Amino acid sequence: MESIIYELRANDIKEEDIDYIMKRVKNRISEENIDSELQKLGYPKVFTVDYDDYDYSEYDDVYDDDYDNSHGYKQGYDDEL
Repeated sequence: MESIIYELRANDIKEEDIDYIMKRVKNRISEENIDSELQKLGYPKVFTVDYDDYDYSEYDDVYDDDYDNSHGYKQGYDDEL
């Protein structure tokens, strides 16, 4: 429980909100329940991640540049490691 409180403090959650959240989840402590209470108070999630909400388009160009569909990696890369 101390590690949860430490993490909440590290994420700039107000002390009174930490107390409120810990009282609300005391019999059902889980990452999902804590994040749910955080969101109800207007904070972002701290313990869980919604991968469906991520925008991966910023990574598309990075990986497409390094790969040539005709024969694998583009010339110039050392295939022998």
